[in-house]
Amino acid sequence: MRQVKSFIFGTSIAFFLWIVMPAILISWNQQLDLPVYGNFVSRTIGIICGGIGLISTLLIVNEHFKTGRVTPVAVEKPLKFIVKGVYCYSRNPMYITIILTFFGGWLFFGHFLLLVYVLLAFPVLHVFIIYKEEPELKKIFGKEYLDYLKRVPRWL
Repeated sequence: MRQVKSFIFGTSIAFFLWIVMPAILISWNQQLDLPVYGNFVSRTIGIICGGIGLISTLLIVNEHFKTGRVTPVAVEKPLKFIVKGVYCYSRNPMYITIILTFFGGWLFFGHFLLLVYVLLAFPVLHVFIIYKEEPELKKIFGKEYLDYLKRVPRWL
């Protein structure tokens, strides 16, 4: 039952951040008559970045389910500590793929407010990780997590 609730909650958050919020920003961009950038090259790169980001995000979510972590949703207390796969190279691969997907969306659609969304997402996630996630993981997983911090960079 917990997995179902977590999946529904995570899917709802993803739907809002990936579909609803960009749609709102595009609408505001049009209402405020803000710049829209784009050409064939930027749209093509946007499709590639967005596709890689989306597929990578789905693969990471699958890794969470396979390891029993239940969900990658950051507001849920982690049940297991994942140190394999892409987590050997980055402590936050999910956030990297999300930013890549948002960046691809901006390149594809070209609306100025989508660029602002991408540029604000990174510092917000960075602060969230430093002040919420990492202290929680230190408390839950102790020395194992502290050793992991020494071996694996926060981003790349």
